[in-house]
Amino acid sequence: MSQLGADAMAERDCRASEQPPLWRTGRKKCFLAKEVIYRESDTVDRAGLIRSGLVKLLSYLPNGRARIVRLHASGDWLGLEGLMGETYEHTAIAVDDVEVRYASICSVQRLVHDNPSQMEYLLQQWHGNLAQADRWISDFSTGEIQPRVARLLEFLAELEYGQASDRVELLTVCEMAEMLGVTQESVSRILATFKRGDILHKESDSLREIYRLDAPRLRQEARK
Repeated sequence: MSQLGADAMAERDCRASEQPPLWRTGRKKCFLAKEVIYRESDTVDRAGLIRSGLVKLLSYLPNGRARIVRLHASGDWLGLEGLMGETYEHTAIAVDDVEVRYASICSVQRLVHDNPSQMEYLLQQWHGNLAQADRWISDFSTGEIQPRVARLLEFLAELEYGQASDRVELLTVCEMAEMLGVTQESVSRILATFKRGDILHKESDSLREIYRLDAPRLRQEARK
């Protein structure tokens, strides 16, 4: 693991130490890659804290096409809408192997009632979700496709390995197209351009799609 990856994990471990014991000791459930964690409009009876892995949230258009609208990594929460009595807003699917610690919505509500300071912690989580939604609109949904792909790579590197990372693990071309709302062919063509130009350089000893980034040049592409 690179130092950046270690730093990102240390930051998440630090955040985990600040979490209420309810989620550190909650019931553990593991999901395999591509497994559905919950479906849109299902009743929310529990909140989950992601301990490892990556989760994508999908929204389906009237024509049945899926659009990835958010990504959650270790330290993020699932199902907070249940505190408002809402159903799940999206369908959640494991991108890779995922571990989640669960607590019932009733337990969370009791925790907040007995210890109001925990509400600040939950509000921080909601604020993070809102900030990511804003970034999704401004960075991934507007402008020319090539800068949007570059901004998506920056986002994935930060999510996976921490800020200022020079390393990224690519999602599938299909997943990246669903995030950007473009065709798979467009994403594939731009990734090939970045690889030919050595903006992306595959780690030779990795069996996964892990690439080194030429961060300054990628930043130039992202700001076009």
